[in-house]
Amino acid sequence: MNLSWLPSMLQTTDPLFPIGSYAHSYGMEELCADGEISNREDLQTFLHTVVALNLQEFELPYLRFAYEAAKRQDYDLICDLDEEIGASKPSKELRQASLSQGQQRLRLISKLRPSPRFEELAKLKREKRIVPQHLIIFATENVDLNTPLPAALAAWAYQAMAAPCAASLKLIRIGQEGAQTALTNALERLEPIIEHSLGIDREFAGAFLPYLDIASQRHEKAYSRLFIS
Repeated sequence: MNLSWLPSMLQTTDPLFPIGSYAHSYGMEELCADGEISNREDLQTFLHTVVALNLQEFELPYLRFAYEAAKRQDYDLICDLDEEIGASKPSKELRQASLSQGQQRLRLISKLRPSPRFEELAKLKREKRIVPQHLIIFATENVDLNTPLPAALAAWAYQAMAAPCAASLKLIRIGQEGAQTALTNALERLEPIIEHSLGIDREFAGAFLPYLDIASQRHEKAYSRLFIS
């Protein structure tokens, strides 16, 4: 089996990869402030409902669409997908989190592993045809690495589950062991989420998450906060 893609994929999904993910709670900080998440059980519920639904119905399908478009080098479609991803985020903070991480990922991987694909994305950004959204850059990067689609989907899903667990260490009394217990429980349920996402067509992709959107919009005006989003 050719696993030449694996070390680089692990590098860019590691928390040490400096794209600023540590600065975001993705709406969780405000939920903690409201008392909706105060312990490990609440965190697990958040992962199994809000995060899992967003992954299954929206993020993983759009990652697949972007991966397939990048593989075909269909940059017109990539521009359309980038715009749709941004339009799906009614909260300003969540939009900015996606674009800031997308821009930083593109800038850094273009330096570390220059590629015609990344040059084309940078050109589209200069022309203001893409922002770019984080999903778009992640998908293109893994196409360039020859990462199999299932592995790319699993890596993105891991990041989405791990980020709230990392944020929880600063927001609630949970401890490293509690956060890892919640993450392990969530990861054990990932396979059916990924499988379900593979059957979602573009016209039906999307998740209705007012719970998260309202929390993110409140966070914009919070008196004090630890995280950017």
